[in-house]
Amino acid sequence: MNWTNCAVRVQSRQMLPLAGVRVLDLSTQIAGPYATKLLADAGADVVKIESPEGDPLRRWKASAILGESKPLAADEDGALFRFLNTSKRSAVLDLAIDAGREQFKGLVAGADLVVESFRPGRMAELGLGADVLRALSPRVSLVSITPFGQDGPWALRPTTEFILHAEMGSTEYRGYIDRLPIGCGGRLGEYICGTYAAAGALSAFLMARCSGRGETLDVSM
Repeated sequence: MNWTNCAVRVQSRQMLPLAGVRVLDLSTQIAGPYATKLLADAGADVVKIESPEGDPLRRWKASAILGESKPLAADEDGALFRFLNTSKRSAVLDLAIDAGREQFKGLVAGADLVVESFRPGRMAELGLGADVLRALSPRVSLVSITPFGQDGPWALRPTTEFILHAEMGSTEYRGYIDRLPIGCGGRLGEYICGTYAAAGALSAFLMARCSGRGETLDVSM
C-alpha cells in the first residue's frame, strides 16, 4: 500500500467517510463536544450551537504563571475549547425564546444527528423533544448525554466526574490507603463517554439510513 497517496486523497473532506452527514451540536463540557469532534474528524458537517452567553468552556484555562492564573483575553478562547471544536461551524441561537427555537427547527430539517447534554427532560421542556425533531425530519437521531441517564432515581442528582469515579468504584484502587481518595486526571471519564456517544451516534445514523427513521440515544456517563 502506498501510504503517501492515501494521505493525499483524504486531504479533501469530501472524501472522508462521514462526508455529507450533518450534525447539530448543542452540548458543552467535554463528552458531547468530543463525540462531535470525532464525527467532524471523520468528515461530518458539525454546527456548534451556543447560547448568546457562549459556551462556558470557552473560558476554561489550565495554565498558570508563577502560581497565579492569568485570565484569557476577552477575544481569546481556551485551548481545550479550540481542540474540541476544531473543524466545526458555529451558530448562536437562544433556545429560551420562540425565535431561537424556530431557527433551530429550521436547521433540524436538514440534519442527521442532534447531540445535546442538557439536564434530563430539558429538550422536551423547550418543545424540542425527539418526537418534535422527528416530525421535522423523520431520519434525525437525538443523542442525549447525562451523568446518570434520562430517567431513574438518580437522573437529576447533581454530580462531578470525581463522584462518578467513586460511584463506579475506580477510586478504591487509586492512590494510597492512608491518604484521601483521588480521581483520575484529565477528565478521562468524559472522553470515554464521548467515544461511546460517537459510536452510538454513528450506529443510529446507519440504522436511519436503512429504515428512514431516526433513533433516540440515552448515553449515561
